Order: sequence, then C-alpha cells, then structure tokens
Amino acid sequence: MAQIKTNTPAFLGLLIIILGLGTFGQVNAQGVWKTDSSHIKFFSEAPLENIEAENVKARGAINTEKNMIAISVPITGFKFEKELMEEHFNENYLESEKFPKGTFQGTFNEKIDWKKDGTYPATAKGSLTIHGVKRETTLKGTVNIKNGKIYVNAEFTVRLEDHDIEIPQIVFQNIAEEILVTCYFSFKQ
Repeated sequence: MAQIKTNTPAFLGLLIIILGLGTFGQVNAQGVWKTDSSHIKFFSEAPLENIEAENVKARGAINTEKNMIAISVPITGFKFEKELMEEHFNENYLESEKFPKGTFQGTFNEKIDWKKDGTYPATAKGSLTIHGVKRETTLKGTVNIKNGKIYVNAEFTVRLEDHDIEIPQIVFQNIAEEILVTCYFSFKQ
C-alpha cells in the first residue's frame, strides 16, 4: 500500500468537521466550506450487463486556507435500479456493514483563488479509502466558484482489485474490473 504524507493536524481538524455529523450543520470555522448537496454516480460496463448506482448522501468540506478537501460517502447510500444488485453490492462486494464509508482526503495541487469567481481545472492528491483499503490517488476535476458557492466536479476510475473487492468467477462477465465514478459537490460557508 502506498505511503501518504499529509499535514496531520490540519487533516484531523478537517475530518473532525466532516465526521462530526451531529454538529455538521453548526460548523462555521473561517475558511471551511461544507457540502450543501452532492451526487456520486458509478458505472460498470461489462459484457453481459451494465450496472450503475447513484448516491446523494455524501458529506464533505473544503478548507480554503489549507487548500484541502475531505469527502465521506455512506456505502449504503448507493441506490441501484434493481434491488438485488444493491443487496449483492452491500453484502457480497463492498461489505458495507464492515466498511460503512468510502472517503477521500486530499490537497489541491493548484493555487486556487477561492475569493474570486471562476472555473479552475484542478487536481487533488490524497488518500482514497474504499472497502477499508487506503490508496494514494490523484483525482482530476474542476472547481467552479460562483455567487458565494464552490462547485467541484470530478471523474475517475476505481480498480476493484486495488481495494480488495473480489468478484466471484461466476459473475465475472457481469461486473467490470474498473468502475467509472463521477462526482458533483456544492459547498457553502
């Protein structure tokens, strides 16, 4: 597993903000923006079947003073077209009772003028944790600042093997080895 160098105190502060769900709505730290809506979609294209699911329950925060972002996604928040797919996803593949959240914690590589409206191509380097396996990752996307809000879009692939997600041989042609993930978040202070 890749070693990740982080600014630990800043990460801890940001994570406390995100994971403190009970007080999430009361956070008003300077430079910290919290999600007010999110949409995550994944798509698996395989020879026998395409699978997609959507999740609107992710939470997150951006610390504009530290140029950092942290996202927490409840795995059971993914909704599928077919109920049986959702059941297999949670019980057999993601083991959502054992690993209830996926997370990303990272730092934007670019200097973004958080006080100025505009669209900025952006990358964030950090750790992506899925199925309890943390991997160093760089995510590419766009930051759009407009009318007092920050909008973040990203698209990336996740290799199931990288996160120890095993697919039984019998359904190998139903599930792709790489999953396309698209994300949208809006943040407000």
